[in-house]
Amino acid sequence: MSELYPFGLAEEQEDRASRLHQESVIFDGCFLPGNLENPEQTTEFVEGGITGGNVTVADVRHNFVQAMESVLKYRKIVRDQPERFMLGTTRLRVLEAKRLGRLAIVLGFQDAKPVEDNLEHLEAFYALGVRITQLTYNTQNFVGSGCIERHYGGLTLFGRDLVQEMNRLGIAIDLSHCSDETSTDAIEMSEKPVLFTHANARTVCPAYGRNKPDELIKALAAKGGVIGVIFRPNFVKRDSEHRPLPCTVEDVLDHVDHVVNLVGVDYVGYGSDVFSRLQIPGVRMSPWLLPFRQRRPDVFGRSEVWSTVKGLENGREFFNLTRGLVARGYSDEDIRKILGGNFLRALGAAWNEVKVPTVSVV
Repeated sequence: MSELYPFGLAEEQEDRASRLHQESVIFDGCFLPGNLENPEQTTEFVEGGITGGNVTVADVRHNFVQAMESVLKYRKIVRDQPERFMLGTTRLRVLEAKRLGRLAIVLGFQDAKPVEDNLEHLEAFYALGVRITQLTYNTQNFVGSGCIERHYGGLTLFGRDLVQEMNRLGIAIDLSHCSDETSTDAIEMSEKPVLFTHANARTVCPAYGRNKPDELIKALAAKGGVIGVIFRPNFVKRDSEHRPLPCTVEDVLDHVDHVVNLVGVDYVGYGSDVFSRLQIPGVRMSPWLLPFRQRRPDVFGRSEVWSTVKGLENGREFFNLTRGLVARGYSDEDIRKILGGNFLRALGAAWNEVKVPTVSVV
């Protein structure tokens, strides 16, 4: 059972939150790959009512061949557990997963490095079900600059071609770890909605690159995109020295409120970036992640151990997000949008399933 955060809801509000959580398509903008390999972890998400999400199956550590092997590995995990998983290659399949009580797995990359410098590689990944690709992960690549580079640039010439090819094929563009300059170029270049699958508002928590400034959130919304608020304390709440502060689901909801007040309710979701079996509070972070944090505490926060958001510490507690939205006065329709409807709408357009909608930004 999940631990109920003390919002002080009345009985009818609790009943409403429970109904909404059960009825809604709940989409997580950023699963981590270990979630599929750990039965206890996936059980958390199933019991937490999650419909599906974007699962990182390749990143900056993978070249083309290594990424192919990883994609095939995770396809096999999904194929071998049809009672639990199904590939989320279309909006309809995500909705079908909801009906069947399965987790819809959207295969995603956190860096375009696996494409190398060959756009034909992208088509091969698409054929195997990859539907989301982040352009850069922290550092410079063939496409553009990440959020920790010494110098920031926009899209390269190859990066512009990659954006066009992703639009043509129907692979959603993710800019979560990109520099502001690369993000700006990609949003302008793309004909389809783009995503910050797991990032927060820089106005609320000053994390360069990983949290997004208001002008970029406005540009994202103008293209019909979505920002998925992240549950990592480093990006939720900090002091003036970039040390993460103790935080709760209320602080995460402050980021949701900021985006809604800035551009409207149609452009925000959530991207938890949570793997509770790995991210144990007080345990040192993975060795391959530490150099990023040590070089740029202004980006990642001044911490080398994991911490969690009270009330959102594992998949079972995601119900508290729904309860918190009820507590803050959101309507049923708006809550459904934030929990997953907004991501499904944007992904449908990015995946060439539906016409790119005309959007209006507050």
